[in-house]
Amino acid sequence: MFSTSHIARLLGHREPSTFREFERGERLPSLANAFRLGVILRVPVEFLFPDLYDELRNKIRAEEEKLATPEQQTLF
Repeated sequence: MFSTSHIARLLGHREPSTFREFERGERLPSLANAFRLGVILRVPVEFLFPDLYDELRNKIRAEEEKLATPEQQTLF
């Protein structure tokens, strides 16, 4: 496993403070940095942000159900 300093350098940062903010959930990375983190840590991006992923998935599924015709609702 990499140190926070090592990961920060791989992200293009000189100091690990920004990466630590990502770790603590104080700040979300840009899309590019989220993908970089996935590559560095060798996990899918949705694994890095499971709460955000679940929240977005649930909102989208609920909206899909609202927009579905009665025939389509049985498919969900």
